[in-house]
Amino acid sequence: MKNIFRRNPRRKAKRSQSRAGGGRRIAWTALLATGVVVVLVGGGLLNWAQSRTGKAALLGLGADRNYADVQAAVDDALAAALPGFRAGPAEDPADHDWPAPAIGPGALVRCRVVPVPAVDSWWDVQARVAAALAPVGAKVLWGERVPDPAVRAARTAPDDATDLLRLDVGVTGRPTHTLMLVREGRTPPVRWGGGPGLSRWREFAAAEGPVVALVIDDWGHGKTPAALSILDLPIPVTMAVLPDLPYSRHFSLQGTELVLPPGRESVAAAAMGTDGAAGRRAAGCPVDVAVGRQSRDWPQQRREIMLHLPMEPQGYPETDPGPDAILVGMDAAAVSARLDAALATLDHASGVNNHMGSAATSDLPTMRALMSVLAERDLFFVDSLTSSRSVAYAEAVRAGIPAARNRIFLDYDNENEDAIRTNLLRLVKAARSAGTSLGIGHPHPATAAVLAREIPRLVAEGVRFVTVSELMALRAEAAQVASSGAGDGHGG
Repeated sequence: MKNIFRRNPRRKAKRSQSRAGGGRRIAWTALLATGVVVVLVGGGLLNWAQSRTGKAALLGLGADRNYADVQAAVDDALAAALPGFRAGPAEDPADHDWPAPAIGPGALVRCRVVPVPAVDSWWDVQARVAAALAPVGAKVLWGERVPDPAVRAARTAPDDATDLLRLDVGVTGRPTHTLMLVREGRTPPVRWGGGPGLSRWREFAAAEGPVVALVIDDWGHGKTPAALSILDLPIPVTMAVLPDLPYSRHFSLQGTELVLPPGRESVAAAAMGTDGAAGRRAAGCPVDVAVGRQSRDWPQQRREIMLHLPMEPQGYPETDPGPDAILVGMDAAAVSARLDAALATLDHASGVNNHMGSAATSDLPTMRALMSVLAERDLFFVDSLTSSRSVAYAEAVRAGIPAARNRIFLDYDNENEDAIRTNLLRLVKAARSAGTSLGIGHPHPATAAVLAREIPRLVAEGVRFVTVSELMALRAEAAQVASSGAGDGHGG
């Protein structure tokens, strides 16, 4: 009876062989199917990579060899959306092709002035352009109304009839075109960076004389007679505004036009050059919109705004820098939150310097966190040098952001006019020796009195006063000239 229930070994072997053969057939079938899918998908990917949208997507990922093809596709899209657009390389005198080596060898952003009928609102025009770009994988990277300078003084609100519209288009990080849209029949001069705008900067940069950047700290407490006297000085001044004070926003609104290289309205872009943050690649063509401006007609009372950022001093908390200061040991997230909160209390700022901060600026991890945040926001840094052990300037340079250092505090003895005058003359002497220098003062009555007396005499002697951004741009220009062997430039 036992043998009746025992399995037949031969039958078991046959079943095993059958199962093995079936498994092999299934495996081969699956492998064949996978191969077919790979071929089909691979062919589909190849076709997609050769399509207009595929080339645009790959360009955005860094395939710069696609730039010319994507630019041609954007040309077609713009021609369909804007009848006044001129496709192809620049031929009209109003057009320009701007070299963009950061995008790739031989890349030229096409800078075009495009007349648009007055019946179309700028909002509708921008929407139409965006809709035309989408099928070729491109988009509007930047849109900005630009007031016509001829009517700017009387302009109280955006005006579709007189405003210009700037559009930078292309793919993220790789602009292909910059458009200045103007109303048909209105022709305010638009000067691209390679033309008169560049000549204006060259003339400014070539002017002779020692260069001094004067920074005045601690704006925001009130409109004191000393503060108003300094605002009246007939020279450029950089105003370092404390955050979240009663007059912080008021003084941050005093910023004016500066004299900078075309396309370098942000000095961070100039300092970082073609190896800077990828986001700066999306800047498009530099453009200057002006009416009747002569080459030397730059305003003398230029004002630049910096954030005077509170930082931890030695002796903290007994020595208090103020609320929301940058403290030793903060990581980048905490620094970012406090920086953004401070910036939100100002109208704008192009850079940062430290208020107090003898402890924070001497702590490498804290400064490393700060500089990473400033780099993300395209802000420059001035080390006030409240400590001889400061690592802030060196860390800013390492992080690739534009930076400068304070040469001397004019008014550490804030009631002694003789001492303040001596320090001012020491600052000028340093500029005569090195080419450039930067000093810091405060809106104290004695400081205001000395500056009111001495500045006109120094200007008459040929001393050139500039803002911090202008100083950094001049230094970058001098370094470029020196590296090319074309001559000497401004020292630091």
